[in-house]
Formats: sequence, C-alpha cells, structure tokens
Amino acid sequence: MPRTRSNILKSLLLGLLATVVFTLIAMLGLSVALVLMRFGDRTITTLNQLIKLAAIVLGVCFAVPRGSQRGFVTGLVISITYTVIGYALYVALGGAGFSIPSMLGELLVGGAIGAVTGAVRANLQPKRRGSHAKARA
Repeated sequence: MPRTRSNILKSLLLGLLATVVFTLIAMLGLSVALVLMRFGDRTITTLNQLIKLAAIVLGVCFAVPRGSQRGFVTGLVISITYTVIGYALYVALGGAGFSIPSMLGELLVGGAIGAVTGAVRANLQPKRRGSHAKARA
C-alpha cells in the first residue's frame, strides 16, 4: 500500500481508535474487578498504567504493519495523541489539577513505548503471502 497522506491518516486514526476501544473495555473490566474485589490504591494505579501501556502497544500494532515505513514516528504520534487526550480527560473529569511534571512524565513514558513499538514493527519482516500453499506443493 503506497504511503499517501490519506493512508497515513487512516492508519493513525485506526491506531488511535484501537487504543481508545481497548482502554474502554479494559477500564470496564477493571471497574467490575474493583466492585467484586478490594484493591489498594497502589494496585489500582499499577493496573491503570499497565492498561495505558497495553493500549499504546495495541494501537501502534494496528497502525504500523510489519515491515512498513515510519514506524517510529507513527508510534510516537499515536502514543502522544492518546496520552494528551487521556490526561486532558482525567483533569477535566476531576481526577486532579493539571501538573506539568506529571504530564511530561506521562508523555515521556507513553511516547517511548509507542516509538519503540512502532520501530520494532517497522523492522519486522513482512509476512509472506501464500507461504503455506508453497510448503504443501
């Protein structure tokens, strides 16, 4: 697939949509678990961070096919966009006041995970089509 602006935008939106959908489903599951079990604040914070990191990895995997180009940049853009939207919603919904160090920490960790995931995906060998058919012959 040629890398046109519309294809790049579609892959970015697909990756961002995957992060949002995964986050909503995982947070719903976490909410159910919190109702059924007693977790401490530290455990909830850890699970929340793991959900965010998994969402970024999943979204970048959706946006960056194996062996594609610009995986580092695509992963970085998806992770930063996701992190900014998530942090803005957190502050807007009364989670806490805006804190520059906290926001920068979130951006650094999320950006690093997204960029590394995108770079790894872009450097993987693309899957061969029809390799099973050739093996049978």
